[in-house]
Amino acid sequence: MTKEQRRIYKKNYRERNEKKFKDNRSKYNKQYYARTRRYGYSKWTEEMDKIVLEHNITDTEISKLINKSVMAIQVRRCRLKKYEQ
Repeated sequence: MTKEQRRIYKKNYRERNEKKFKDNRSKYNKQYYARTRRYGYSKWTEEMDKIVLEHNITDTEISKLINKSVMAIQVRRCRLKKYEQ
């Protein structure tokens, strides 16, 4: 099978089985994230929220301190500020 044939096959498969395709993609993304994430799941506490909002140190240092990713810290700060208003 050539690259072009494979591309056409994938496109047709997606169109015929869109829900199945999305479910499988989601499953594989979750598996990949589980293998590559640095920190496990944990709930946000009020102390963590306070540290994130104060922003006295860099996000990288906060990340090491509270065991959350930098992206998670940035998203949490944005959400806290949004709901603060």
